Amino acid sequence: MKFTDGRQLGNCISCKTVIDQKPKEVLFGIQINDKGEVFFTMNDKAWFDKIIKSNSYGISVDLISKDRYACGRTIPVNRKIPLGNSLPGVYRNELLSRNVDLPEGGIYTKIGDLPHYLKGKEVEGNLIILNESYICYYSNFVNIDRSAWELLEMGLFTDSLISGIGNSTKKQGKNSTYSRIHQFEIPFEKASSRLDPAFLTTYLDSLRVSDARITKVGIRAYSSVEGSEKFNKELMKRRAASAVSGLKKYQPAMKNISVVSAENWIDFFKDIQDTRFSHFTGKSKPRIKEELNETAQLPEMEGILSNHRKVMVTLYTQSKSRYYSMHDTSLSTELSRAIEMKDVPKAQELQKEIALRIADNKLPISFMSKIEVPKSKLYAPLLNDREVYRYLLQGSNEQQALENFLEIRKMEPDNGKLNYNISSLRFFMWQHGDTTDVSSLPEEINKLANQGISPNLIQRMKINYFILKGEDQMSAFKYDAKDSSLQEIRKLYASTDMSDEDVFSMAKYYAHYSQMAWAKEIIQPRVTKLDVSEDLVFYYLNLLFYDPSIYSSDTFRNAMLAASNLNPKRFCDYFKPNDKGGAGMQLLEYPQIRGMYCVECNE
Repeated sequence: MKFTDGRQLGNCISCKTVIDQKPKEVLFGIQINDKGEVFFTMNDKAWFDKIIKSNSYGISVDLISKDRYACGRTIPVNRKIPLGNSLPGVYRNELLSRNVDLPEGGIYTKIGDLPHYLKGKEVEGNLIILNESYICYYSNFVNIDRSAWELLEMGLFTDSLISGIGNSTKKQGKNSTYSRIHQFEIPFEKASSRLDPAFLTTYLDSLRVSDARITKVGIRAYSSVEGSEKFNKELMKRRAASAVSGLKKYQPAMKNISVVSAENWIDFFKDIQDTRFSHFTGKSKPRIKEELNETAQLPEMEGILSNHRKVMVTLYTQSKSRYYSMHDTSLSTELSRAIEMKDVPKAQELQKEIALRIADNKLPISFMSKIEVPKSKLYAPLLNDREVYRYLLQGSNEQQALENFLEIRKMEPDNGKLNYNISSLRFFMWQHGDTTDVSSLPEEINKLANQGISPNLIQRMKINYFILKGEDQMSAFKYDAKDSSLQEIRKLYASTDMSDEDVFSMAKYYAHYSQMAWAKEIIQPRVTKLDVSEDLVFYYLNLLFYDPSIYSSDTFRNAMLAASNLNPKRFCDYFKPNDKGGAGMQLLEYPQIRGMYCVECNE
């Protein structure tokens, strides 16, 4: 059946009006399964009924093959819709009869099957909404991770706040904890991977790293951008190895090391601004490298490039206790004596040393429970610490830990650290479906201000409260109430200190509710920094995909370069079909994107 483009005709006015009124959170989708079956999805049946309101309205799918974007092939300039091969329309009554009932009240209904000549190929489906044979609405889709957001990490209190132990970390079974983060740069000479031992010694001594356990290390090795990519990759690998080797002189058993390497395009484009080399902006990487062969030796250019050859090191540390060298048996004896003498601060310090040894797999978790702690108000801080360690070391689950914290609180109701831990675990329980005592959370959080908990931590808890409240409102299709929660989050965010992991969580949450501009706004200040996380760079680029008007801008081009440079495979995977994990292969319709794709990804 042939369809007529009716988007400008009277047949489609009411359809367009309703779609324009649709909340951002009401989403359409087209999915193609491994059998080649093509499905239409929508997450709100009430809005489906408003749009597909009678049996004259239906759905078709325009099937686009990735063959259209083969590098070297010319894409047709005249973009008449449908662009590819459209399936026969399926109208309201049949759509409903084919619908698979979803518990959330959405629509999942089969439209048809891939033609035999498209099976086995990479294919995307574009949505066509019909009124009789007229096309009233046509859309392709850009995919973004809307659902994998997490709560802001809150940590748990022992004698101090322990971070790096968010829900995802615990689920993965990792015991890495830290109380401080140190970040510094190690410079390197041109084409050299030799590390100056004096530089590292001076810097680490100033940080007193020898007095701390290094629990995790992040290494980012950079080369300047001139020279072949192959040579630079090997050079960066050697620089990273030199940094790790230097650090291991301080802590030979150091583990949990992550390494990222990349040519330093971020600093390159930043530093050539307002210089006579600014003409490089806007050119492709191969072209820049070619021209740098002629200019790299110039003193002015070398003055720029020399600052780009470095390794950035991030150390996550825990302070060593004065009992760091004490034998295991003596630790146990000293802890018993400290409890007997009612020296709670000393007992806390000894117990922490035991917990850190368990985390390092030097002691079994059962060692923690060998010594009994009296259940009284005096020992409430020690009992609190023990319960935190048991939970983090996976000797207890969330429900058990929460019950034990509540028992300890009976001994000392106004202990701020203990109350903070109780609230933190309640958030986890709420996120996983247990809404017991959720209504009391705002009051409990507000009380923490008078119990010694910092305003920044309280702000983070308030953000998490509105995140989960918004989720409950969304599940009940209360869009206006959910919007109010989002506004509260946005106001609280403005006055809260955030790590890259926090920014990433918030950006995903905003995108979850189609607030792409908000998500882009909070990432943008970080994305030009050399130590920005890979996840933020890629998410920022994914957000930019939603605004074709900027595809010719330096901002977009630099984001593309940064992403392809940090992780080429992840960059190329963005251009897989949008229902197969990509952002969307039809982004290649745009020459600015297709040009870089064909340079970076055309095998």
